[in-house]
Amino acid sequence: MSKKLIAAASAAALALAGLIAMPTVATAVGPFDVVTTQADTLSRSSANGSTGDLELTILVPSQDVLRLDTSADYATSTTGTLLRLKVVTPTGAAAITATAAGGGAKLVTQAQVTAGSLTTASGAATISITSDSAGDATFYAYTTSTSDSTITVSSAGASEIVYLKGISTKANSYKLNFTASPLDTAPGGKVTFTGTITDMFGNLMKNVAAGDLATTGLGGNLGAITEGDFAQNATTSVISFTAANRDTTGAAAISIAMETTLAAAGAPTKITAFGNPVGTQFFNVNAVDLSAQVTALTAQVAALTATVNGLTAEYNALAKKFNKKVNKSKRVALK
Repeated sequence: MSKKLIAAASAAALALAGLIAMPTVATAVGPFDVVTTQADTLSRSSANGSTGDLELTILVPSQDVLRLDTSADYATSTTGTLLRLKVVTPTGAAAITATAAGGGAKLVTQAQVTAGSLTTASGAATISITSDSAGDATFYAYTTSTSDSTITVSSAGASEIVYLKGISTKANSYKLNFTASPLDTAPGGKVTFTGTITDMFGNLMKNVAAGDLATTGLGGNLGAITEGDFAQNATTSVISFTAANRDTTGAAAISIAMETTLAAAGAPTKITAFGNPVGTQFFNVNAVDLSAQVTALTAQVAALTATVNGLTAEYNALAKKFNKKVNKSKRVALK
């Protein structure tokens, strides 16, 4: 082969290699982003969903219906329970996957929102959607939990995580869960009530005050009862308070009920999907003469002591007789 042909072949090979090894920038995926086109209700100015400390917040549904607030000022919304998220991809018709984990977040598509009639049974942990010709796509999230959830959005090898948590106000209160102790006290003695208040999803209500519960009694001198030593643990949300029992001996009942600051008309409206509400609890209590009980118990203790002493004497008498008849190594100790 002539030198000219060899040179031409080499040049062609180099040109082909150049075409095959084109810079990766030319085929880069490009920008990818997830933004909230609806700001979180009850938002903090610094919240952007990028970390667990800057999580976006949205109201936990108070009914079995999901609501999208389409007003211009989302930040002041007190009704919206759907958070709108927009995915920006570099190409049209891009396949996008979104997955919710932790907490109680679920995802719904634009098609579901357009169709309407969304409830807390709607949505899924994972959805698949496709971007439009401009590379954009919209989906929605809601949560039934005040714990953090994560939403991971992926497309063409790129991904982004958004943090989300729910806010449940005291007006969502659905169930009282209290115990009372002791149920028997001296006349006028204190009964201590301990428990929590939850919404329809089991989220613990915080910032509960004495005025949020009405404590009343029936029997003896009981009527409207003042709640004493009222407190709520900031970490566990456990509430405790005391109430005075009737000041004369006898049976009585004490009830705890939600005030209108917790539930409309002081009683939660039943929502079939969430089960029966518990807006009032009743406790049967007794005011008893403890001195008489102490006297009776003292007599019982004395009788048992006398019985034990008598049995001990009998044992020692028998042990002495036994010890006289056996070798020293087999003798038993006296009581």
